[in-house]
Amino acid sequence: MAAKKRKRNPLIWILILLVLITGLVYFFSKGPKDKSIKVTAEKVEKRTIVETVYASGKLFPATEVEITSNVSGTIVELLVEEGQSVKEGQLLAKIDPEALASMVDRAEATSNSARAQLGNIKAQKDQLLVQLGNAKVIMDRNKQLLDEGVISQAEFEVSETTYKSTLANIQAVEKSILSAEYNVVSTDATVKEQKKNLSQTYIYAPMKGLVSKLYKKKGEQVVGTIQMSGTPILKIANLNSIEVRVDVNERDILNVNSSDTADIELDAYPGRKFRGIVTQIANTANNLSTLQLTSDQVTNFEVRVLLSQDSYKDLQSTDEHPPFRAGLSASVEIRTNTLSNVLTVPIAAVTAREDELDVKKREYNKKAGKEEKENKNEPAKELELKEYVFIQDADSVRMQSVKTGIQDDKYIEIKKGLKVGDVIVTAPYEAISKKLKAGSKVNVVKEENLYEDDKKKWNK
Repeated sequence: MAAKKRKRNPLIWILILLVLITGLVYFFSKGPKDKSIKVTAEKVEKRTIVETVYASGKLFPATEVEITSNVSGTIVELLVEEGQSVKEGQLLAKIDPEALASMVDRAEATSNSARAQLGNIKAQKDQLLVQLGNAKVIMDRNKQLLDEGVISQAEFEVSETTYKSTLANIQAVEKSILSAEYNVVSTDATVKEQKKNLSQTYIYAPMKGLVSKLYKKKGEQVVGTIQMSGTPILKIANLNSIEVRVDVNERDILNVNSSDTADIELDAYPGRKFRGIVTQIANTANNLSTLQLTSDQVTNFEVRVLLSQDSYKDLQSTDEHPPFRAGLSASVEIRTNTLSNVLTVPIAAVTAREDELDVKKREYNKKAGKEEKENKNEPAKELELKEYVFIQDADSVRMQSVKTGIQDDKYIEIKKGLKVGDVIVTAPYEAISKKLKAGSKVNVVKEENLYEDDKKKWNK
């Protein structure tokens, strides 16, 4: 008897049908994968580019004088305080003059003594001149008597010797007078020097300004001489003329020139910009003596930027209360070059890559097993990088080699390779620098839609 056919469970058929349906839905939902790269693009335009150099530093008075002592002694009076405004010629401090006053007295006494000695010598000369006249009269008379035979030759020679001796004494006295006159000049100079030293016990302001620093107090000792710099007592700054001293690195310093204009921002005045002009550029790097030749330390050069008084005259209430203080933090944007009506693209649109021909040649040699062996006697050649942009061509892009010029914060000058109206890829940076190639498919979207896929992933 034939075996009865086993009846299949309908649940099994239902399960198989569900599996098939699920597979088909998954397959068709995935569909062919879109290989286009989502990018933004814009047209090449002409713009004005202002090349700038950024640096930070501190505020300093353009004119600052350190007042030192030219004499030694004790400060007996200090007539100013730190932060006080002073005028030119105002008495600032007084050093004890007693010791110097006694030195002036001694110098004057020495000078008077030298003059008295000069007077004595001149009096001696006058006496000798009288004696010389008498000796000449006697000699002349004896000469006549000798000719008449009244006196002997010996007697005449005695009178002649007396005349010559007196004449020699006069000549010696004249030299003594010359020496005494030099001595008088020397002692007078000493008196003048000591009086000058005495006058320097009174210290006056050499200019109008603000006492920015006090180094000494009343009663403290100071040391100073004419031959050497003395002890600093105080510092006067003219805060109506202000400059910013900034450090510019070696990559930018050659672009900075004297008379370049600049915008200056101060932390003390947030949201406000002041105008300035470059007045001085250092020719030697900062701390050159301490830099090591093999060091990777960044080399900086000091640049001084003078603030325009017109840019802060509204802050200047009075000369006694200037709007700035030395040492305020500042940042400077120096305009080093300006070009108008030049072809420009966003900086991010330009990428540096290896030359396409070099890449294809290397890939071909690698596939063919013809890689060149490096010459051990020659250093390895560095890969040459060229600058490219990607020009939109319908739904794809092509690589275009370009030559660039100056740049600002957003745009870079294109000297060669593009024309006005070319549509170039501007974002994202990762696609421009790595993903895009000649012929790559692109999907051009608006900037706000560029990262919406990533936002969806983050929200999940």
